[in-house]
Amino acid sequence: MNGAESDMNREIMLDGNAVAGVLHDIFALEMTASPTECATCGNVSDVGGLLAFTQAPGAVLRCPVCENVMLRIVETPDAIYLDARGAVYLRLERRAPEWASTE
Repeated sequence: MNGAESDMNREIMLDGNAVAGVLHDIFALEMTASPTECATCGNVSDVGGLLAFTQAPGAVLRCPVCENVMLRIVETPDAIYLDARGAVYLRLERRAPEWASTE
């Protein structure tokens, strides 16, 4: 991205918390604190710290350091598409099953 494109995009940018609802629909977990690593520059960030662009038919989440695309999410009437090619990993916290409660 050149400087002018970057400035324009920053005006419409949100943080990754803007897509918390759709991520919860996909993973049934609170995802904004989940760490992910950029496949381009190696930066590790929580999903909530990614740069979110939601003014399209879907959402695009970019690395806050190099601004390369890490995640794309598109919802259709029949499905949700998640493209994570720009992420090395997305760490999901494992929860103990409710029946295993130690109360």
